[in-house]
Amino acid sequence: MKKLFVILLLILSEFSCFAQSDSIVEYDWLELNSVNPDTIYAISFEKMKLAELPKDLSNFHNLRQLNLSKNKLVELPDFIGDFLFLEKLDISKNELQNFPVEICKLNNLKVLIANRNFFDKIPECIGYCTNLEVIDLWDTPIASFPKSFSNLKKLQILDLQGIKYGPTFQKEFRQTFSWVEIKFDPPCNCMESSGN
Repeated sequence: MKKLFVILLLILSEFSCFAQSDSIVEYDWLELNSVNPDTIYAISFEKMKLAELPKDLSNFHNLRQLNLSKNKLVELPDFIGDFLFLEKLDISKNELQNFPVEICKLNNLKVLIANRNFFDKIPECIGYCTNLEVIDLWDTPIASFPKSFSNLKKLQILDLQGIKYGPTFQKEFRQTFSWVEIKFDPPCNCMESSGN
């Protein structure tokens, strides 16, 4: 009976830890007028039509999640690279012409959602983001991947749907990253992209 009770306690404590990690409250930027920045772990700027981010955002050093989706950002400020605890970054549906290299400083980043932007290359520095588990590049015209992409050993899901790749590229890419679930559209009869 004692053993059963101990096992039950262990299960409950595991469940409690898991529930706490998923219970981060995401605040809209407009809700954060007079708060202590150190107590905020997730902020959303979704659909605010911003061309640049407010400088005050740099004060929120403990961010775990940052949603910048559906804005008009053409670049990210340097201070984005200072969010050392950031685990999830959504920069989807912006006007980014180049992959923001500031992201490469985010060693704890697990989820990067960068779909529907305009950059066509991923820089070599992406190899420093070794904790990445999910990358969503859907409908972003990525034509080439750096050699350092193979450093992403924890990568589980890579979404490349909406991008035209030929059958040879798709086959070789799947073989190179055999541990990753790669989402492609059906291959096209188009020029093969350059891989890693």
